[in-house]
Amino acid sequence: MYNSFQIFIPNKNKHTLNINLIYYIPLAVFVTLFFNMHVQPYHNIINLILIVFLIVHIYLRVTRTDRIKPIKGKLEGFIVFEKEYLIVNNTKIDLSEIQSIQLSIGDFIGELYSRVNPHSPNLIPLASNGTNNWIEYCLQNGVKNKIFFRQEYEAQHESIYPFLRTLIQIKTITLSEVLKILDFESDYNIQSFKESVNN
Repeated sequence: MYNSFQIFIPNKNKHTLNINLIYYIPLAVFVTLFFNMHVQPYHNIINLILIVFLIVHIYLRVTRTDRIKPIKGKLEGFIVFEKEYLIVNNTKIDLSEIQSIQLSIGDFIGELYSRVNPHSPNLIPLASNGTNNWIEYCLQNGVKNKIFFRQEYEAQHESIYPFLRTLIQIKTITLSEVLKILDFESDYNIQSFKESVNN
C-alpha cells in the first residue's frame, strides 16, 4: 500500500562496528609491519595485503554514495496513514482521539546524507536507509507513543497528505506546522496544499 510504512525499532545500547575502524585499524597494523619486517617471504605477503587494502579502499570510496547506511535496529510491523484514522500494527486510532501530534518526514532510501568530501578518510555509506522518519502523538486518554518508520522512496510521504489535511481541519495541528513538516520546495506546491486543505 502506498500509504503504508514499515515501522523501524532502533537498537538501544547496542554498538555496531564502524567500517572505518574495521578498515583503518588493520591497515595501521600492516603498515607498521611493512616498515619493521623485512624478512622474506613475509615482506612480500605484507606487500600483497597492502595492495588488497588499496583496492578495497578505492572500491569503498568510489561506491560511498551508492551504498546504503546499515540499519541499526529492526523493521517490524506497519504504520498506515489514512484520511480518518491511523493504523499501528492493526490497531486503528481515530484521528479525533489524537490530542497532539508531531512528525518528521522526508528521509528516504537512497537520499544522500551529505556532499562527498574528496579529502575525507571516511568510508561509511552516504545513502540513507530511510528510517529517520517519525511520528509522536498523545491521545485524549493520555497514552503517548513515538514511532519511527521507513520511507521507501522520495515521494512516498505524499500519501500522508490526506491524513495531515484532516488533522488541520479538526485543529489538532496548524497549517503552518504542517508546512514546516513538509518543507515544500516551491511556492506553487505550498499554494496547492493550502487549497487542498480548504476543499
